[in-house]
Amino acid sequence: MSERAVFLVGFGGPESLDEVPPFVESVLGRVPPEHVTEHAVERYRLIGGGSPLPATTRRQAQLVAEELGRRGVDAGVYVGMLHADPTIRSAADRMVADGVEDVTVVSLAPYRCEVSTDAYEAAARRALEGRVETLRFAPDWNLAPRYVEGLAEMLSEALRQAPEGTPVVFAAHSLPQRMIDQGDPYVDQLTATAREVASRLGLADWHIAYQSVSAAAREPWLGPAVEDVMDELKARGAPAVMVDPIGFIADHVETLYDNDVEHRQHADEIGIEFHRCRCLNDHPALIDALCDVVTEAMAGV
Repeated sequence: MSERAVFLVGFGGPESLDEVPPFVESVLGRVPPEHVTEHAVERYRLIGGGSPLPATTRRQAQLVAEELGRRGVDAGVYVGMLHADPTIRSAADRMVADGVEDVTVVSLAPYRCEVSTDAYEAAARRALEGRVETLRFAPDWNLAPRYVEGLAEMLSEALRQAPEGTPVVFAAHSLPQRMIDQGDPYVDQLTATAREVASRLGLADWHIAYQSVSAAAREPWLGPAVEDVMDELKARGAPAVMVDPIGFIADHVETLYDNDVEHRQHADEIGIEFHRCRCLNDHPALIDALCDVVTEAMAGV
């Protein structure tokens, strides 16, 4: 076992319906009202009985390990989740037991905010600080060249299936507005990435919108909502819309249900043709981008 490791840290997701209630409780930090849990269970039931996210993340880790090996980097690749197994703490314990002394932590969220990258890194620091000789954190990678290339490639492919000139809505998970007001770079990073992808493809008609507002929201969240932007596009006569959820690197409930069920249903109701770009998942460009940020961090750049 190598003494050097890459630690991919992410949000997590329930792989079965039995895992949904504890997952929801972990995300909310409390026991939610019964109807909130029931609604979550139903959403996962409709996408096949669980989230594909953990399996996709394990696949990403495998591919990152293989690509690092091809680059001559000897490092084990571990996965830890904030709200699901393996947790960041349990993965850290395993690393220590395996004799790892040098850890590079990489957030699987390309846009930094307090409930994603900040939270993942804080959990990794609590779990590993003082237990390994070297603990480093990879830089933000929302503009990593291969990541942007992958997004542009996926969107270009999706647009070939839509009418010419179809407007693009770049979608991301909404957050409480106060997080942005307090300095989170989430919106700025998302906008920079969307602008770069649009520029590469020569898009003239593109928009940013937000989705998946928490059912427990009691304060203003980021907008506009994807549905509101679709309404505006329909009102001006657009025959179709392409939703590209670049806020997520892997398909999971926010894309498979919120996009493919709710947003598609809304499009049908207002009479606009709906298209959706798939997430990168295990796309080679994403794997390259993650490996690039790992080697950059290891080099101390």
